[in-house]
Amino acid sequence: MIGMGLWLPGQWMGGESLTLLLGLASHHDDIIDPDFLAWLKARLDHIITLDPWVLIVVLTLVVLAIPATIIGFYLYQQWRVKFS
Repeated sequence: MIGMGLWLPGQWMGGESLTLLLGLASHHDDIIDPDFLAWLKARLDHIITLDPWVLIVVLTLVVLAIPATIIGFYLYQQWRVKFS
């Protein structure tokens, strides 16, 4: 892998990686840039014209459907193995 140029000796050694991570964390005072958040909210409000509560319910159902689907496939597989 060294010959492929994917890693250079001494590139991420010592405290350099810690310095990089701390530098990324202190890039903004806020978690997200407030101007970007306002721009993003305006664009999403323009694209999605649903009531906010409807959007919350839809997203909640999608989030809950993912593990329910995984559990359903698992139970179906167990049932198939048991009766085959």
